[in-house]
Amino acid sequence: MKSIKSLFLFILFFTFCFTSCKDFKEAQCTGVKGFKINKINAQGIDADILLGIKNPNQMGFSIYRSEFDVIYSGIKLGKAKLSKRVRIAGNTEKTYSFNLKSNFKDANPMDVMKLVTSGGKGMIEVIGDLKAGKFYLKKRFPVKIKERVDMMSKD
Repeated sequence: MKSIKSLFLFILFFTFCFTSCKDFKEAQCTGVKGFKINKINAQGIDADILLGIKNPNQMGFSIYRSEFDVIYSGIKLGKAKLSKRVRIAGNTEKTYSFNLKSNFKDANPMDVMKLVTSGGKGMIEVIGDLKAGKFYLKKRFPVKIKERVDMMSKD
């Protein structure tokens, strides 16, 4: 009798999961909302990239630790990472901060100097996968954004 109840609950749970997922719309990256440099020197860079993420679904979900390749004005800066899981409510669009820490050990010294001395606008590219899901259902959404942004220093 106990195993029949367990089997029934298991079937009910999976039926609920698959019927609620058929109308699931993809999360969208709405663009780069900012690029803040916390620290930059000849050894490396510590910066925050702000990405807008939109959830067009009624149901909320979580964004899991994701990482993106970041290129600024043709110079590969490294990987920007979301350090912890973030919950996104249904039908919302918010800005989330991804931290970028990279060293310049493999970089061309001229590129590093160009990055350090440039203080204005530049073209930033963010390429990678956004990992999102709910319960055990996870999905990757490809992200490829290329936009002109102002580089801001953190005071």
